[in-house]
Amino acid sequence: MCGRYTLGTEEDALIEAFDVPSLGFDFVPSYNIAPGQRAPVVAEDRSGRRMGLLTWGLAPSWMDEPKSGFINARADSVASKPAFREAFQRRRCLIPADGFYEWQHTADGKKPHWFHAADGGLLSFAGVWESWSRPGSEPRHTFAILTTEANSDTAPVHDRMPVVIEVTDRAQWLSRATPARIVRALLRPAPAGTLAVRPVSNRVNRLSEDDPGLLESA
Repeated sequence: MCGRYTLGTEEDALIEAFDVPSLGFDFVPSYNIAPGQRAPVVAEDRSGRRMGLLTWGLAPSWMDEPKSGFINARADSVASKPAFREAFQRRRCLIPADGFYEWQHTADGKKPHWFHAADGGLLSFAGVWESWSRPGSEPRHTFAILTTEANSDTAPVHDRMPVVIEVTDRAQWLSRATPARIVRALLRPAPAGTLAVRPVSNRVNRLSEDDPGLLESA
C-alpha cells in the first residue's frame, strides 16, 4: 500500500521533468500528500501531454455516490477489476513524486520511513484516473496509484511499493496505442538501487504537518 507521498520540487523542475506545458494551476510543494487531497497528475490525449490537479482516491464512473475512493490498485489485478479495468485501458497516468512514506512495525510501534530517488531526482508512479459526474453534482476527477511487490530497497520496511515508471518508459505508459503486453510488462518492482531510505519523525503521522523538516532523519 502507498498511503502517503511527497512532492517538494520546484515548479520549473516539475515542468521540465515531465515535458508538459506551463501549469494551469498554482503549484505548492507538499511533504505529506494524503488520500483525499488534490495533487499533480500527468496524462495524455489527442491534445498532447499535460498536468492537472486530481483528487487522490479513484471514484469509478459507475459509483452512485463517490466517498473516499480507491487510493491504490494492485498491479496484478488492475486490468481485471471492475473499478479499474476501463481506466487501465484508456486513462493511465503518471503521479510525480520525489518520495513516499512507509511504516515499519517495531517493538516500539510503527516507525515511518521516507523512500526517495537515490539520485535525488523525481519519480513517476504508475496511476489510473477517472471522471465521475451526475446531474446536480460537482464533477470529480480522481486517481489511484498502482502498487506491486517490494524490491530489495523497500522489503526490509514494507512488502508493497508503488510501481515506478522509468523516464524512458513514461511515453509508452501514457499512450493508449501501447500494446497491452508492453503495458503489463511495466508493472514490475523498481530495479534495486532505485531508492534510498531514511527513518523520519512521527510528525508525518499528523496530516496537519507539511514542511521540509518531515524529511530529516529521525
